[in-house]
Amino acid sequence: MRKLHIFTVASVVLLSVGCAGPKKMLKDANTVRYQVSPNPLEMKGDSVEITIRGTYPAKYFAKKAEMHIAPELKWDGGSVVLKPKDLRGESVQSNATMVPYATGGSFAYTAKVPYNDAMMQSELVVNSKASVKGKGVTMPTVKIGDGVMATAALLQNDAMAIDVDHQLRRNQIITAESNIMFQIEQANIQSREMNKPETKALKDFTKKVEKDTNLIYKGIDIHGYASPDGPLDLNHRLASQREIAAGNAIKRELNKKEFVGTYTKEDWDKFVILLQNSNIQDKEVILQILSTYSDPDVRKAEMKKMSVIFKELAEQILPQLRRSEVVVSATKKDKSDDVIFAAALGQSNVVLTLQEYLFAATLANSQNDAITILKNATVKFPNEWAAFNNLGVAYIAANDFNNALKALNKANEISEGDNVVKNNLGVLAVKQGNLAKGLEYFELAQGAGAEVRYNLGWAKFKAGNYEEAVVMFGNAPRFNTALAQVMTNNNDVALQTLNRAEQSAVAFYLRAVIGAREKNLDMVTSNLQKAINADPALRQRAKKDIEFKAFAQDANFKAIVQ
Repeated sequence: MRKLHIFTVASVVLLSVGCAGPKKMLKDANTVRYQVSPNPLEMKGDSVEITIRGTYPAKYFAKKAEMHIAPELKWDGGSVVLKPKDLRGESVQSNATMVPYATGGSFAYTAKVPYNDAMMQSELVVNSKASVKGKGVTMPTVKIGDGVMATAALLQNDAMAIDVDHQLRRNQIITAESNIMFQIEQANIQSREMNKPETKALKDFTKKVEKDTNLIYKGIDIHGYASPDGPLDLNHRLASQREIAAGNAIKRELNKKEFVGTYTKEDWDKFVILLQNSNIQDKEVILQILSTYSDPDVRKAEMKKMSVIFKELAEQILPQLRRSEVVVSATKKDKSDDVIFAAALGQSNVVLTLQEYLFAATLANSQNDAITILKNATVKFPNEWAAFNNLGVAYIAANDFNNALKALNKANEISEGDNVVKNNLGVLAVKQGNLAKGLEYFELAQGAGAEVRYNLGWAKFKAGNYEEAVVMFGNAPRFNTALAQVMTNNNDVALQTLNRAEQSAVAFYLRAVIGAREKNLDMVTSNLQKAINADPALRQRAKKDIEFKAFAQDANFKAIVQ
């Protein structure tokens, strides 16, 4: 906790007013005590909250006297008068706070004023007047505070918008699949298997690949299986033979020369899946056997002991496992980045999908190009909210807030209030200075991503709720996270966060602030020099920053800020 500084009147100027009460109060003014909290004053949120307490000694406050207290925060070129406080002696009838004559008394009150950067180098003074029946004296002005700590003003307005990620997949593999089924203990293929619709679909797919210049044939994969009900050596042979038989048949059907083949001698994995999805009574008993025993022969022996259940397995499950799986695959040719980018800008007639437009926007080297691409996307896909959302985000990045609002409102309408859009409307609101509206949107947008949680932290910090901001920021490796940690006196954690965050002028400046709080001169000067080298405007801030008050007369510090 910071210590409260107590200020007293050092000198008194006597004014003759023909009124004994106020004259004596003026004479004894140096016995009045004032305290201000916090000391130094501190910016919090967008304001400076000031608590002042005045204490009057016994036999000071005349019974018929009234006093008007008017604290004032003054800085070069301006000032703000805080709300006044009226006091009265015990013989005065009014609503003012009464101060007893015999025992003395005190007053305390809190005022809140909007912060501006000039307040960093300021003085808090108390102006007061004492009077009896309208005749009185002006009391000496008393300085009770010096400067406003404004480290919280370093907060970066980096509320995070959310783009809808493109779903464009490069080198996409497309496939057609079919199963060739076999009779128990057989590896020969029945003619009906080659006439099934799914086998014919393999042929159609293969022909399409051969004709379509946008597709490249990859090959055929065949996997042979045996059901886990016979001897292991038999199943081993059956699975291998089924793989080969299916491969030869498919090569003939598709007019291909090669395939890649593998086999599984007993397909226990598929057995478990089919059993779990079946309506077989007491299936849990079989599943328990499988989990208890790993040896396949023991498993089969235990299952066959349960003749009724095993009969159901033989009828419903095992036939589905006697098969060869056939997969024909091809690779879809991709448009090059240059082709997609040019088409998205409208420089060619190549037709693009929505995902290609969204991808093209990520290739843009300027906000203007990104905006052009996304505007074109909204024309081609007027009912796709993702295009309008990303266009709104691009407009925010370009500080074109009017067009951003139009785009995001359209995205909100089409998406029926998707949380991603709500987050972005919140970002837009805070960029325009409407913290309350931004916070409202962020609260509604929860669940849309880590960005929303970060934005809630930003809004909490901006409102002066630093502890809540720390929780919301979590471990995000960003400057604002470290700043919130400093504001909650977690300097060591803040330094760790700064080491993971982007190295910027304000990051070095915050390290210097931490150094000042830790009374580490080398840390102050080395980091302050880096900060000013990166952003010379920080020199003027450092000159008046009360964080560095203890180092103001140090030669090295003075050399840096001059």
